[in-house]
Amino acid sequence: MRVAILSLYPRDPDLVPGGVRAAAFYLVQGLRTVPGLDVHVIHCHSDIAADAHLRREGAALHFLAMPRRRLVPNLMRAGDRIRRVLDELKPDVAHAHVPHYAVAAARAGYPTIYTVHGVLHREAESYRHSWFDRARFILAGYYDRQAVLRADALVAISDYVRNEYRALRTTGWMRIDNPVSDAFFAVERQEDPNRVQFVGSITEVKDLLTLLRAVERASRKRPTLRLHLAGRVTSVPYAAQLHEFVRGHGLAEVVHFDGMLSRDELLEAYSRAALVALSSRQENAPLAIIEAMAAGIPVVATRVGGLPDLVTENETGYLVAAGDDRALADRIVEMLADADLRRRFGAEARARAGQRFRAEAVAGQYLALYQQLAGRP
Repeated sequence: MRVAILSLYPRDPDLVPGGVRAAAFYLVQGLRTVPGLDVHVIHCHSDIAADAHLRREGAALHFLAMPRRRLVPNLMRAGDRIRRVLDELKPDVAHAHVPHYAVAAARAGYPTIYTVHGVLHREAESYRHSWFDRARFILAGYYDRQAVLRADALVAISDYVRNEYRALRTTGWMRIDNPVSDAFFAVERQEDPNRVQFVGSITEVKDLLTLLRAVERASRKRPTLRLHLAGRVTSVPYAAQLHEFVRGHGLAEVVHFDGMLSRDELLEAYSRAALVALSSRQENAPLAIIEAMAAGIPVVATRVGGLPDLVTENETGYLVAAGDDRALADRIVEMLADADLRRRFGAEARARAGQRFRAEAVAGQYLALYQQLAGRP
């Protein structure tokens, strides 16, 4: 059986940005042990300088370049390129992780699965500062709605997704968790009891200004606290605001911008973290929290989107209201002050992650769906 996975995908396996790219990367790791499964990954994006076709992770990878400057948005142009590759491959199933890729596959007539990673109409609420952002989300939202309506099967990575799209479509849904690499379960904890770790994109929806305000408060009670921010900058103006806040509040020795980490560096960061903090205003099922759980790290996060489906209050971590830097600071201080609490929460998080997120188990659920759509036993 031939499966085409249509997704943003890491060009360098040692630099996996997270989000959709990480989810697809871990899924392919889980699928590569399935005998007789021919997996092709198609990634079409302006972050690809030149077309490349190679074999890696047990799959054929097709990286398709798109121009960075264009009159017609790449969301519209990419569909034609993806359809041409699909017509060459003739897959039994197309599994899309991005809405405009799903629309391209459905229009081309292939059995299509769409895994919904982001609730775009909610994410758009954090990106209303410029006409470009507003236009970008209007177009992306159109493709998102079309993908939900056109796909033969839909996958919700949290119950939150299904609830948000209930008015648009109620049938054809399956609930499958995001996968995570076994490497995170193998992390050996070498905890620094003062280290708070953030992993994710540096962008508005993560509301890192609230996290910085919380850390400023928490550092008054715990002066040895250190916050490490790991992730690529996807909003340069917002990153500038964060640096300005750090300079203006004398936090240069407290807050460390570590940038995009390699896989080994990321595993090392999780090994040393006392807790992982996430201050987002909108999330679905973030890989950073799933990775932290697999590594046995407690979490302090906001009670938004699908996060309550991952973090169980007072069992694997704490949840606070979005934008509440005082509550976030209090929970961070409480967690850092109690090593036994961190060990208990971390052990429970790792156990639950083992039951839900291992790549091979998640891949098995997708395999059953592929077989169903392809009419294969």
